[in-house]
Amino acid sequence: MGDELKSLVRYDYEVVDSEETISKVIPMFEEGKKSAILVKEGEEIVGVIRDRDLMRGCVMVNPHETKVKKFMIKTGVLRYEELTIEKVARRFVEDSTPFVLVKADGKYGAIYINEFLNVVKNEFKNVKAREVMNPDVITINERDSVAKALATMRNHGIDRLVVVDDNHKVVGIVTGKDIIDRVISPKKESRLGGGSGKVERSLSIMVESVMSYPVIMADKLDSVSKIIDLMVKNNISSVVIARDRIPEGIVIKKDLLETLIKRKSPTEFQVQLITKDLSMDDFDKKALMDDLEKFMRKFRNFIGNAVLFVYIKRHKENFRSLPLVHVRIKLTSDKGTFFVTGESWGVEFALNATLKKLERAVLQEKELLLDRRMVKKFYEETIL
Repeated sequence: MGDELKSLVRYDYEVVDSEETISKVIPMFEEGKKSAILVKEGEEIVGVIRDRDLMRGCVMVNPHETKVKKFMIKTGVLRYEELTIEKVARRFVEDSTPFVLVKADGKYGAIYINEFLNVVKNEFKNVKAREVMNPDVITINERDSVAKALATMRNHGIDRLVVVDDNHKVVGIVTGKDIIDRVISPKKESRLGGGSGKVERSLSIMVESVMSYPVIMADKLDSVSKIIDLMVKNNISSVVIARDRIPEGIVIKKDLLETLIKRKSPTEFQVQLITKDLSMDDFDKKALMDDLEKFMRKFRNFIGNAVLFVYIKRHKENFRSLPLVHVRIKLTSDKGTFFVTGESWGVEFALNATLKKLERAVLQEKELLLDRRMVKKFYEETIL
């Protein structure tokens, strides 16, 4: 597999200087180029540019004045001679980019996520969609406003919503990028004197006006290999799991990568901590990891083999010097998948509040399991 991974490394990336303005980079995405965009300072590669960050940010600033380094994402780099499935998957998850940087003899290359998923398809040969999907599908009605869609995404820490009709049947999907491309960017162009002179669109318009359709859907009993084929063929990052068009779950590429990491590292439990826009020293990070590992040890006997994925993101708002922090936690275990989100002022408060939500969810499942066992025992004793 090592040689197969090495064959995925491509060298068709673009390089821009961190001091360049983002007006130089925007056309690279608008032209539909799929190659990675690396950022350098001097002769060193220091990060990458992701289209979603650039497109969201450029509507808030002047692209002719704002420098690339403002939207640069620092990423890890893998050594060419040490490529493994687990290391590449971890890099995708931790960097949250559509490509992973690889370095060999001073030269950089990139492994793209679709090509990586194609190679690891056989790892999911006997895995069903229901085993990797997130059953908590966040939906929005097609007649709700775009403003509500944005607020819902923010509240749940996600970048896409499944759009349903009044019968709760899937009719589309809307992403943050859809809203930026079709609503916010045209509004900014109009204010700057560009555009076609049409009446500028408002955030009060209905979601159905900007959603993407038809939606690529699959059944929960479909194989994950089929899900990967659908993603690659249609160049999408999520597949809705539905029955008679009623949403039952959603699978995103990150779900597949997290499952892959768990399968490649079958330890009793793992904790993956990923932060964004946060600066923490080793002491603070260790304190957070201690809290997370304490939680895992507490429920070890119940949840069995498990992986805890924790995503912490800082928002711009501050209150009494504490930042507003969003936390998203996903626990995959022998007892199922648990997914919770939370927000609070300060990293410690936000994490603990979200962990309490997760604890309630696990305890609820534990009580339900106990109730089912008691009912079963009652019937067995009664019948026998």
